[in-house]
Amino acid sequence: MVDTKPFIDIAIGVLKHKDQICLSLRQKHQSHAHHWEFPGGKIEKYETPIQALIREFKEELAIETGDWQPLIQVPWHYEKVSVRLHVYTTSVFSGKPKGNEGQKVDWFSINQLSELNFPAANKGIVTALQLSDKYMITGKFFGVDDALQKLSTALESGIKLCQLRAKNLSDKEFAEIACLAIEKCHQSKAKILLNGKTDLLQDFPDADGVQLASNVIYEYEQRPISKKKLLGVSTHKSEDIQQALKLEADFILLSPVKETSSHPGVVELGWETFADKTKDIPIPVFALGGMKEKDIEEAKTRGGQGVAAISAFWSS
Repeated sequence: MVDTKPFIDIAIGVLKHKDQICLSLRQKHQSHAHHWEFPGGKIEKYETPIQALIREFKEELAIETGDWQPLIQVPWHYEKVSVRLHVYTTSVFSGKPKGNEGQKVDWFSINQLSELNFPAANKGIVTALQLSDKYMITGKFFGVDDALQKLSTALESGIKLCQLRAKNLSDKEFAEIACLAIEKCHQSKAKILLNGKTDLLQDFPDADGVQLASNVIYEYEQRPISKKKLLGVSTHKSEDIQQALKLEADFILLSPVKETSSHPGVVELGWETFADKTKDIPIPVFALGGMKEKDIEEAKTRGGQGVAAISAFWSS
């Protein structure tokens, strides 16, 4: 059943200082008491989200802020209320944050966020903070040495999130490349997901997760892997997106945003449709299909996490 409650628009701010994030603890008289939250508040009729954040951070944390940049929009339906979180991030502030309304305020590393209790709507925010805006998918390679050399080149260029996609290898060849690729990625503090079925995690438990193709997701009725691993899902239509959310995916790939040479004739979504679909998805969405590094900012302004691509990040 579609939830028809009107959305309340909330501005949420992620205040950064180096690798630390500022959070406040909800008080016992509030809903979601004793849960950590990213500071913010309701957007008034006369305000933009950024204006609301400047006001809220001055009122709640007694600091001046600026240069807010979009991170993600999160629509969420609680039992009694529906909210749309307009989430922005900044490292620009003056003053020392304090609980101006009696709330506890503290700093946490990005890696610590997964261990904290947040209201359910905040899950997508935490994931967005922990993922890069570049998602590299491995392309063609000729043997193990070539694959690892190209992976090394990508990691040296700053890639922090990648997908090992190698469908035409034997099990033995895939195993050899996967083991070495996982090790190499972790040495560079990068995350790597394996493209294929979920049982890959039994064979390669050190991988950070799996990427499921859109034609595979309908085999499952619930999330098929541990929440300690990342679940990425490739989608092309609204039905795919709904199934991905049913499976509690951590993030989605939505394609094709542009026409690609690998799928000539397939109708592209375009940025307008990408933005229209993304605003209703409470988890990070990567734009896929004809993407270049220069498209990252476009994807973000359209509500996306960033872009996923092969040729833009993988050496040809």
